[in-house]
Amino acid sequence: MMARSLQKHIVIAGRVNAGKSTLFNSIMGSDAAIVSDKRGTTTDAVRKSIEVPGLGPVVFIDTAGFGDDTALSDERLKKTRAEFSKADAFIYTLDNDDEAILSELEKYNKPVIKVIMAIDRDVSHDNGDAIVYRDDSSREKIFSALKKVLDTKEESLLDGVVDGKATIIMVMPQDAAAPKGRLIKAQVEAIREALDKGMTSIVVGDEDLESVRDRFHGADLVICDSRVFKKVYDVFGGITKVTSFSVLFSKMKGDIDYFIESVKKFDNFKGDEKILIAEACTHPPINEDIGTVKIPAMLKKRFGDGLKFTFTRADDFDDIEKYDMIIHCGACMFNKTLVFNRVLKAKDKNVPMTNYGITIAYLNNILDKINY
Repeated sequence: MMARSLQKHIVIAGRVNAGKSTLFNSIMGSDAAIVSDKRGTTTDAVRKSIEVPGLGPVVFIDTAGFGDDTALSDERLKKTRAEFSKADAFIYTLDNDDEAILSELEKYNKPVIKVIMAIDRDVSHDNGDAIVYRDDSSREKIFSALKKVLDTKEESLLDGVVDGKATIIMVMPQDAAAPKGRLIKAQVEAIREALDKGMTSIVVGDEDLESVRDRFHGADLVICDSRVFKKVYDVFGGITKVTSFSVLFSKMKGDIDYFIESVKKFDNFKGDEKILIAEACTHPPINEDIGTVKIPAMLKKRFGDGLKFTFTRADDFDDIEKYDMIIHCGACMFNKTLVFNRVLKAKDKNVPMTNYGITIAYLNNILDKINY
């Protein structure tokens, strides 16, 4: 199945006991979420992917409801709102006093499909443009509505960089930062897209790159882990196109123009700035971690030890206005909508935001030489 981060995300929202989890289970065709008359039954978001005809795999997310008066209501709503930033579309289960919540959803500029749950109650009045959901067969109305409002264009790492007959060398260092026995998600997605498009992929480590260059002379593109950006560029630069997985993801999921504009703000740094390094993954940092170790070391070498770093992971992206720069990972674990909403939030707060690969290219003085 397509990686979840590339699937469309549909968030089911509404007031408590408005039928969100019942709807979620009906769409899934299974009891994926707990259903109860007790207020506040749903705590953490529940997500599951299913194949939707005409859309492919789609992630549906059941969230905790508004109007929860239990002890943990604030924490539950905080988690619910974190899911809103990921939504490519909303399904809203109508109840009473919905105006304020619907107004909040409108701020995300995403389609809102209104649903009235009628599985266990009579609905005979005029419902406007809302879908009346009477039984499991009603989910076809949901799917039809989603197909009308969702952009079905597939995301691409390689479009505009190389064509369908390209030969690509992928440099993947196998050190302590590489997960044992598997490739990282960004690498997997690049290989998968190259295969799908009939490209030739040559996968190598970062040892003896000169012999790789000579053996595969005429390759159209080299993609590398950002940790070895300068090393790879020194061997392949001027001979073929060179980029990194992180840079390609910043183009596909973020706003690469803003990232490049932002990274140049380093030119004005004095050495006492506050920097937020935001990582999508939840794995514990290790000795060679690019976000918590290598990039801070490179920046301290350039600007001194007075820089102040804060590190966040997963959904934590609050109070960003206090930072002078945000450096985000490639976000291979996030969907495009979430990354773009983070960019919009940074712009709104007038905070420069860039990403790992672009930062490393800038610090190695090769930013104007890489491809994307």
